[in-house]
Amino acid sequence: MHRMLSEIHKNNCNSFKVQMAMAFLLAWCVSWSATGQWQVDPPSWWANLEDGRVELLVSSPLLDQPVTHVSTNDDEAVVKGWRDAALPGHTWVSMDVSRASASKAITLTIEWGEDRQAIPWTMHGSLPAGNRLDRWEESPAMYLIMPDRFANGDPSNDTVEGMREQGVDRTEMYARHGGDLRGIQAHLPYLKELGVGAIWLTPVVENDLAKTSYHGYACTDGYAIDRRLGSLDDYKSLVQAAHAQGIRMVHDWVPNHWGNLHRLLTHPVDSTWVNRWSGDFDESKRTNYRGTTLFDPYGTDRDVKGFNEGWFDRMMPDMNQTNEDLQRYMGTNMLWLMAEVGIDGLRIDTYTYGNAEAMARMTKRIANAFPRCFMFAEAWVYGSAKQAALVEGSAFGWGQETGLDGAVDFAWHFAMQEAVHQGEGWDRGIGKVYEVLAEDFLYPDANRLVTFLDNHDTHRWIAEAGDDDKARAGLAMLLLGRGMPCLYYGTELGFRTRCEPDGKVRQDMPGGWAEDTRSAFLAQERTSEEQAWHRWVKGLLDLRNRHSVGQGTRLEHGFPKQGVYAFAQLGPSANVVVVVNASDERRPIPWPTMEEWVNGRTVRVWSPEGDSDRSIQGLETIDSWETLILEASH
Repeated sequence: MHRMLSEIHKNNCNSFKVQMAMAFLLAWCVSWSATGQWQVDPPSWWANLEDGRVELLVSSPLLDQPVTHVSTNDDEAVVKGWRDAALPGHTWVSMDVSRASASKAITLTIEWGEDRQAIPWTMHGSLPAGNRLDRWEESPAMYLIMPDRFANGDPSNDTVEGMREQGVDRTEMYARHGGDLRGIQAHLPYLKELGVGAIWLTPVVENDLAKTSYHGYACTDGYAIDRRLGSLDDYKSLVQAAHAQGIRMVHDWVPNHWGNLHRLLTHPVDSTWVNRWSGDFDESKRTNYRGTTLFDPYGTDRDVKGFNEGWFDRMMPDMNQTNEDLQRYMGTNMLWLMAEVGIDGLRIDTYTYGNAEAMARMTKRIANAFPRCFMFAEAWVYGSAKQAALVEGSAFGWGQETGLDGAVDFAWHFAMQEAVHQGEGWDRGIGKVYEVLAEDFLYPDANRLVTFLDNHDTHRWIAEAGDDDKARAGLAMLLLGRGMPCLYYGTELGFRTRCEPDGKVRQDMPGGWAEDTRSAFLAQERTSEEQAWHRWVKGLLDLRNRHSVGQGTRLEHGFPKQGVYAFAQLGPSANVVVVVNASDERRPIPWPTMEEWVNGRTVRVWSPEGDSDRSIQGLETIDSWETLILEASH
């Protein structure tokens, strides 16, 4: 999860009660008038999604008395029942549209007291099977984008009337910069040419905060795309265009917390939807961030509660997923968005911070509805066993059927940091990477783990490595190793900032804005350093894709010897062999380990420039932090 946003809250009122009261009054007066005073979530449903059954949340400040009757004007949309929410202004309506034969606008009529209201709603026929790519049998390379910082394809949405944060300021790291969905779509050819097979966007739903709203992790309406990023149609267009390029799209979902100005918190449905400890917000109310407490057999209930129920920040209330209404609402919201847009994958932010049973029920529900969707959890924990426990079908479960295919591989991430910072040793340095991979028996399929070197919450990898040779070695191990590798945008251009603070690792892509003097999306306009990094990354991705690494290969490795680590991806037509000298001295190449991988084959030394005339004859040693890559063809 993104690092805590404490820098944006220094000037905010410490009283949560005052914040909520003021926000409630403002939202009541402004948001409802903008939506015609009525909101129905979800705004539509499909005949074959969960057998056509859905529970609607109908909201309006006019609902000041119990609802007495709900009906529709179409026999294909059947009202099965209704019940008022815990607080006034909302009612739950159970619908059955399983007989819907086609998309159709209908009228939902709500009656209460002496009043009645006709509300437009839409039902659909069967959800088409072709709105997403086939199940993820391969392990495509993923590319992480923070949309506000990638490219501005529509300057007209830089300022949106009625939203709390106005305008853009590219000189301020925590202001909005103006990147959007159309900007990403315009650069899909760049990503396709780079070799990317999937794109993960940080959250694109509405984040209507007064400041620092660019990151997306403080949702204020899960049914609305943030208008400064574009519209729902823009999101659909991006997904369809990506599919046309053979690129999958991953949506970032945040069920653990919302923004404190979420419309259902300023106009609350139920006071128990938020884990709200008594009194004003202070540091004692903040989560302890210690995910290990969930797995610790000797831990205290207090520590677990402090982790699960503490707030990420005063502006990010912790949601109580044990409330069954909230749990269903969140799951229905995500199912609707997936069906409407055609999302291929789901990254679940701060997965372990939510209630374990409730989170598992939500993700299993999604897996049942969309079995082709690849779902992986972010769990910032230390150790393979703890992250393996989340994945369905692992060697030992967490007592839940989660429906999760994989997890973000923090164990490998931390091991790679140790590899570049620690000297050689039995289980330290590069030996730590070996030990982590040796624990892959814990997973049903370790190639479903999402590996990464950096992201929007960490130092840029090249800065973390502190040395270009080390950084190149890490990228080779990422892109040719097991799992689904995830590149953070700009890594292919040599971005090397440190997360001090986090805004510094969320810089703009050069050329993403019309006023930029050059474009790093174009080879002829890159600096020589950018081009060198791009060539290295693209070359590795080309090699990965050419040999279907992760899909059509099997990993073998030997334990490190004198700091030299060798592994191979064994394929039907060729073996890809990687040797990294992670020591500070020139060392022997471990040919005995590699013998079965190369003997009897035509061996070529790989180079990012293409064919290399370098021969393996007489190749006996490898320089400190040199990376040697071989293609051994059958």
